[in-house]
Amino acid sequence: MLALRWFYLLGICACACAAQQELPTAAATGATTEKIFANQTEEPVVSVPGMWRQARRRNTLADSCTTNGGATGTCLTRFKCMRQGGTVNGYCGTYGVCCETNMACGTTTRLKRTIIRNPATFTTNICQYTIEAYSANVQQLRIDFEQFELQQPTFSATDDRLLECQDYFEAGSFKLCGMNAGQHLYLPFNVAAGIDQITLTFSVPSRWQQSNWRLIVTQLEAPQASSKRKTSMLGGLGGSGNSLQDLRSIFASHHADYELLAPAGCQQYYTELTGTIRSFNYQPTMGSVYMPETSYTICIKSTPSASMIEYSFNRLAMSLQTGEGEGYDEACHATVHTPGRQEDYLLIPQSLLARNTAYQPTYYCGINENFIVYASPPYMIHFSSDEMTLDATQETGFSLTYRLRTSIL
Repeated sequence: MLALRWFYLLGICACACAAQQELPTAAATGATTEKIFANQTEEPVVSVPGMWRQARRRNTLADSCTTNGGATGTCLTRFKCMRQGGTVNGYCGTYGVCCETNMACGTTTRLKRTIIRNPATFTTNICQYTIEAYSANVQQLRIDFEQFELQQPTFSATDDRLLECQDYFEAGSFKLCGMNAGQHLYLPFNVAAGIDQITLTFSVPSRWQQSNWRLIVTQLEAPQASSKRKTSMLGGLGGSGNSLQDLRSIFASHHADYELLAPAGCQQYYTELTGTIRSFNYQPTMGSVYMPETSYTICIKSTPSASMIEYSFNRLAMSLQTGEGEGYDEACHATVHTPGRQEDYLLIPQSLLARNTAYQPTYYCGINENFIVYASPPYMIHFSSDEMTLDATQETGFSLTYRLRTSIL
């Protein structure tokens, strides 16, 4: 009996190890190795003959894929796609299909990833979508704006200092309008803390014909805490009689959304080594303005090899308390809060100016073009705008390119 138990154990371990085994090396298969930024981190990817479909599904979002039309879908089996009411629109992985799970106005979903698209015709002024938790491990909701165009904000008829969105998208503390394609948002969705559903709302009272949106909504899960991992495999085999399931739980940790989970307090999270960041509704060619009364934090993932970050600003245009031109620190943010005082700024902690490294401001405002800022980790930027818009030509926002670096030189 003991011999049979050991034989059973060896068989299970062999199956588990085979399931976790890495792809064959390039030398053994004749494959080529190339470097890509997969999940925004540099890692080698082996292209093995006959496995091109697996490589094609690498994307920003785990388990995402590109449909035949170039949009984002979810890589599922054909059975799961049809069971969830999705549409097959391409192939991915080794045996998967690229599934579009479109969500209609006024509906509720528990899918891990779903697509929210504007209706062909607007029959109502309000379009709400309810996202319920996919599992007890969900901690964040990521919203990617593949398409987003609503009417530009306009000044209030009762106060010409207040800018308002007639048509808007509302999620959490965010209220957005204008053009925001390519942007993304993170919202807290911690089931353990009592948040088990989130409502996303589009309000379109103008019925503007050019209004359009296509959002990719993904529920991000944290690693599952399990007491089974503390139990030895021998103990599981001898006692529970469910050792195969225990081993599956042990080796399933790679399915958690490690790379996509943002640090606490971050409403945007960039994980590539380099990239472009813009304020919401930033459109340099049309002179659009940023959202009033908005506060959010942008975070960039660090790497062990990087000791600093470089922010190369194409343009920064935020209100200045006094005068014109560049503004730093006290010109952007008062030590003591004063009602009615302009409070529009970018906060970049532990930063210094490239053109004069002796100058190390924390708050940035005013109008400035083509300047470079260096900063030490942790890498984050905080955007803040007050409720007033006194000069729409000056309050247009920012656009920058960041790059992780090992040194200034």
